[in-house]
This record gives sequence, C-alpha cells and structure tokens, in this order.
Amino acid sequence: MSKRDLLADQIQNQPFGSNLCVDRNRLARIHRTSGTTNRPLLLALTDHDLDVVTSVGSRGFKISGMHQDEIVFNCMNYSMWMGGFTDHASLERTGAAVVPYSVGNTEALVALLLEFDSPSLHSTPSYLNIIKRVLKEKFGKNPKDLGMKAGYFGGEPGMQNKAFRERIENEWGMRAMNANYGMSDVLSMIGSEGLDRDGLHYLPGPHLHLELMDTDGNLVPVEKGAIGEAIFTNLDKECQPVIRYRSGDIFHIISEVERSNGLDFKFNVVGRADDMLVVKGINFFPESLRSIISKHAELSGNYQVEIPSEEPVEHITVKVETAHHVKDKELAKLLQAEIRKNLFISPDIKLVEHLSKNGNKLKSIVRI
Repeated sequence: MSKRDLLADQIQNQPFGSNLCVDRNRLARIHRTSGTTNRPLLLALTDHDLDVVTSVGSRGFKISGMHQDEIVFNCMNYSMWMGGFTDHASLERTGAAVVPYSVGNTEALVALLLEFDSPSLHSTPSYLNIIKRVLKEKFGKNPKDLGMKAGYFGGEPGMQNKAFRERIENEWGMRAMNANYGMSDVLSMIGSEGLDRDGLHYLPGPHLHLELMDTDGNLVPVEKGAIGEAIFTNLDKECQPVIRYRSGDIFHIISEVERSNGLDFKFNVVGRADDMLVVKGINFFPESLRSIISKHAELSGNYQVEIPSEEPVEHITVKVETAHHVKDKELAKLLQAEIRKNLFISPDIKLVEHLSKNGNKLKSIVRI
C-alpha cells in the first residue's frame, strides 16, 4: 500500500475511505495529515487507538529526557494535524505541564516565553529561525535570553545531523533532542532518541510490524546493519489500519534487534525513497545538503530544493535561508563550489530571508 492508494480510496469512499473497520459511533476523534506533499488524509481513531498513540508517544518523550517538572510549549499545528493535539496528549502523559500554543502569533509566544523560567519547546526545527527573528526585531534579544531548558523536535529532517544540532545548542543554550519521528497515517510517533543521542529508539513494539525493502523490491531482514525502506503493518489499530504500507523513509538499523517483546532496536532515517533525484545521472538526496549548509553561521540551516516538474532533471536550484539578512554573491558561489566538490552536482544558489512553509512544516522539495 502507498499513500496514493489511501488518497484515491478516500476520494472514492468519502470521507474516511473503505478501511474504517468500526461503526461510526465508536469514533473518538478525527485528525488529518499535514498535506505537505498531497491532499490531506482524514484519520479516524477510537479510544483504543488514541490510548496506543498516547502511550507510545509519552514513552518516546520520556526517552528523550522529558520530566514532570518541565513546562513545555507545544508549538505544533493544532488545526486537525496529529502533531498538535495528539502530541499534546502524549506530552501531558509524561507528567510535564503543557502550554497548547500551536503556530502563529510568534510575537506573543516570545513575550510569554520570556515570563517563564527555563521553559522547554516542542516544535519543528525550522520554527526556531522564526522565533529568533522575532526575538531580535521586536524585543532586541538573543535566543539564549529565553533560558530554554530543552527543545524536543520533530516533523522535519535535520536533527540527526551533528553540525545542525550543534548550531542549535550553541545558539540557544538548550539541549536539542530528535524527539519525534513518526507518521500520522501509521501511528503518529515511531522513534525518539535517548540522552546518549546515538540513534532513534523504535517505540511501537507489539503495535506495529516492520519490514524493510531494498530498491529492487526485495525484503531485507530486520537486523543490525540493514538498510531499506520501512514497510509498516498495524497490528491492533481499530480505525483505518494500514497493511504493508510503504513509508518512503529509508531506515538504517544501527543496533541489535531484540525480539522478546516486539521489536526493540535503534535506527536512523537516512533519506526518503521518493526524494532521491537523478541530476544528470548523479543520485542525489536533498538531505545530503544539510551538513554543508549547517557549517555556515550566516545561514539559518533551512533550505528548499526547487526542481522542474518534468523528468529528466537536468538542473536544480537550492534556496537557502539566511540568518542575518545576508545576500552575499560570494557566499552563494562558495556554497555552490562546496556542493559540487562533495555531491558532484552544481545547483543554482538563491539566498533568501524567509522560506515559505505549509503551516509549521518546511517542504524539502518544491516542483516548479
């Protein structure tokens, strides 16, 4: 199964598709996916489904170091997206106090954060640059002036990159955790890193069956060292269970796999199967740009790759968000040279002050 199948099914069998699997009077809540790459999927859940999602999610946040004495500002989108309200419930189950702020009105958010002692934040990593800009322009302050204790990040790639994480920690003075990897249409949270920060813990255990598939469509054993696209099957989901569902995410299993109580292991997400581009015969993953861009203090670390709508892809443009209103042609040339040296492609580089976002999420690839 793929998301394309689910979307087509929901269009034909509105509103929930043909795999609802329970009577409507058992529905407890309705969400939808973020819709960053497609039409949003409607997601229905029973009380049982919500309990599984929340228990798995709270375990993930605890693994990432969240304690009951924390005050966590949840700056994920509450407008039906699973990452807002459902993550809020998972945060609360850790015992922490949760501020349901959502996204938007960042000036009021910053004013409130300044009133609290050692607040924590749950958001996408790209939202930090918006907070930083408001801090400087409206309050004349720097990120460290907020005195943040920790940042629990998810919804976007990047936090596994050491240089990107170190930039956040050095600039903000907080512990930055890759706390929330997941898929709304599968189980919301699926992976969180621990304080040792050596990979994501696989959280679902007995609730989700995992298979790995190589680029030729062959199954790969789930064991240490294995690399493949994650294929998920819900084992006890009552509403809209997915069966052998292609995630598009490429997993690298980096620890031994314990099978005594479901699957228990650590992994990294090394790319997306549908994000791999072939540019003049060169295989290219947009995420590979992050280590190059994150080294430059003049840049925020956020970027988008613009590609033509039609194949083959002969040329791409990388739009890079600046941190200090920099529009330096020499910096653009330097970036282009570093990318050519390391990745063997020569994209156009556009330095921009702000990148457009869908809600609180940043697309890595934009087709034009």
